[in-house]
Amino acid sequence: MLTTIIMIALIVPAPTANAEEPLGTLTFTVADGEGKKIPAKLSFTDINGGILDLFPNANADNKNLAVRYHAIYVLDGEGTITVPVGTWNIYASHGIEWSLDHTTITVEEGGEYSWDAELVHEIDTTNWVSGDFHLHTLTHSGHGDSNMNERIISLIGENVEFAVATDHNHNTDYQPTINDLSANEHITAVVGNEVSSPYGHLNAFPLDANATVVNQKLEAPELFALIRAEKNNLGVIPIIQINHPRWGNIDYFGARGLDPITGESDDERWSWDFDSIEVLNENPGWGFYDAEITDMPTRSSRHSVLRDWYNMLNAGRNIAAVGNSDSHTVSKNIAGIPRNYVFTGSDDPSTIDPAKVAAAVRSGQLSTTTGPFLRMTANGHPMGSTISVHDATLDIHIDVQAASWIDLDKVRIIQNGDEVASVEFIEEQRAWCVGMEKSHFRPRIRIAIPRDCWIIAIAQGDEPMTPFVMHSDRDVLPLAIANPIYIDADGDGKYTPPKEWAKKIVARADQELLFSTFNEVNPTEQSLLIMASSNKKMVELGLKSKERIVRLAATKLAEKLKDTTLLPLLANVIEDDKSDRYLAFSAWMAIDKTAPELGQKALQQYVKRFGWDDAKRYTKERKLNLQGDFIREWQVAGYFAIVNDDDRLSNLANQRQLPEPNIMSLMVPTTTDGDLLAWVGMQSEDDGYLNLSLGDSTENVIAYARCWLWSPDVREIDFTVGSDDGCRIWVNEEVVYNDANWQSAQKDRKFGSCTLQMGWNPVLFKILNGNSGMGLYFRVMDEEIKNRAIDPKIK
Repeated sequence: MLTTIIMIALIVPAPTANAEEPLGTLTFTVADGEGKKIPAKLSFTDINGGILDLFPNANADNKNLAVRYHAIYVLDGEGTITVPVGTWNIYASHGIEWSLDHTTITVEEGGEYSWDAELVHEIDTTNWVSGDFHLHTLTHSGHGDSNMNERIISLIGENVEFAVATDHNHNTDYQPTINDLSANEHITAVVGNEVSSPYGHLNAFPLDANATVVNQKLEAPELFALIRAEKNNLGVIPIIQINHPRWGNIDYFGARGLDPITGESDDERWSWDFDSIEVLNENPGWGFYDAEITDMPTRSSRHSVLRDWYNMLNAGRNIAAVGNSDSHTVSKNIAGIPRNYVFTGSDDPSTIDPAKVAAAVRSGQLSTTTGPFLRMTANGHPMGSTISVHDATLDIHIDVQAASWIDLDKVRIIQNGDEVASVEFIEEQRAWCVGMEKSHFRPRIRIAIPRDCWIIAIAQGDEPMTPFVMHSDRDVLPLAIANPIYIDADGDGKYTPPKEWAKKIVARADQELLFSTFNEVNPTEQSLLIMASSNKKMVELGLKSKERIVRLAATKLAEKLKDTTLLPLLANVIEDDKSDRYLAFSAWMAIDKTAPELGQKALQQYVKRFGWDDAKRYTKERKLNLQGDFIREWQVAGYFAIVNDDDRLSNLANQRQLPEPNIMSLMVPTTTDGDLLAWVGMQSEDDGYLNLSLGDSTENVIAYARCWLWSPDVREIDFTVGSDDGCRIWVNEEVVYNDANWQSAQKDRKFGSCTLQMGWNPVLFKILNGNSGMGLYFRVMDEEIKNRAIDPKIK
């Protein structure tokens, strides 16, 4: 036991507590079954399992500990720490391959306590190494909270054996930090860079730490080529990995037009020159679930990266699925979840050959996981293989392990994009399969292979991995994906991708064969036949399907054919209660492409069901071509100082003054120049932007704008707003819009609605600006509405 107490400045679990609150001390060791001390993580919860901010002193013993909130990583397996008074559950862990240990202690002021935790290495990963290919530090990325020491200590504490340093637009090298911590026996690291372009993020590795960082502003074809040409001391052509490709506004797939249905992009700025994509990102595994249809939280994701990957495999593109933590922090989004298990033929973390890791990624000899360790063979051949078979069935052997604290319920087999078999595990089967090893399953599954195909396996559990892996946005569930095996089943000696197979069926120009094949195959293969066809009847057949992917393909073919006789069927898709928001939007796109004059009516039909926010969700795929125009003639009054500088956005609603409605005051506000409120005429710029910025003098101020709208009758109208920053709108003295956010002004950024009375309606805008630009876009989406800047009462 240590005798030196590491005094961590701690906060008692109460809002008013501080470092002077009562503390006890805990001396601990974490060791394996043979008594050898090992790196580990201690996680603290209260007696009810709640997570508290117990350990705010991040600088305590920074060459052995990484301390944050409720968690303490320890590099050498032992320490003495201060702990607040209270009753605490303490869990010791060492990543997803190891067991857990647990104790509960009640700490009294001045008390001294000890705990010797023992962990068992439960998962056999011989010849495989675990790697996280997407990692950040506050030091070089500029956000998050993990410094270089903490990043290495937390990686080792989670038993990550191969680490790729990928700070934003920086070639980061972990090796000097690893050397300084004397931690080479635990981990191998390579230099990488998350090339953070305006259109998406991608990782490149291995790189030279001293090389000039590549210009992230280049478009993908040139950028990718330059990355491939970069030299490193390993002699390896760098891997290019597309990160979180459907996430928010850093989504390469969305920004460069990868169609989620066809799996193709016609954007000249697109490049296919990459090796892998993140199907799982961050601890929750963003990208796995289809954001358009799942009930699971998906944050800012769109579509499903998993389905994008299926599309790539169906097109014959051998791109690997990977999963990475994208960790910027010590404990909020931990390193190593997800991670990749890569076949290298060795499992010594101190001697991992990065060239073998890169080769395994390119050949598909890896799986990705948040918890289970999953491997798959087909007729004895491993992941990444292409095999020829001479039988109508295929033997698939699954080997899946999960530590005793990680739930494992089932394994699914996916063939050409559809589930064709599954095995569910229950406790009785666990005991029967492997005796005392409750975490190891080796099912044999036989599937039919009527044509060339690819197969993957997915292992899942439905119990969250709390409190060892937690994320504020969604429970982290056990999930693993094995990369594909390719099957030549037709005896021609080569593998034919499903998309090519579908084109060959269609090219025979045998309608009877096409329809009979359609009725025999799985839904994804049906969708490929539809999209390879130019037959109107395939649209009709596809739209009748109960399968979403088939109906999506039918809308895409309808868009290509532009046959007006299909318009009623497409309109029915929008109205159909079984159509989700994207399926209905895809039907609208087909209508708009076929008959633009009917597009607005169909868009209104869509909005009636789903709302403007869902319509705007997909504008990267199709501009809405909204009716109406931006208001261009204005009167403007300003500028007025913000009163509450501590919470500036609150002034949008709380700083009430003339000319706002219902102000009972004789006091006329004065501008920042000391002038009384006065209205002046102003015109929007050519693109409709009302530019209110005068440079530094219009930072942290409020301005007002007004116009009048004329309506031929009482009606509800829709409008769009794009403001920099906050905006509040009154129509006929009623607040109809309030958006207190820091943001840039973008056309049609947000939608609203209001009721206009017959005749002229006064509209008042309040714009609150923080820093930089200030202004407004305002579109009225009704071409019958007229506008003017001058009060109609003034002749």
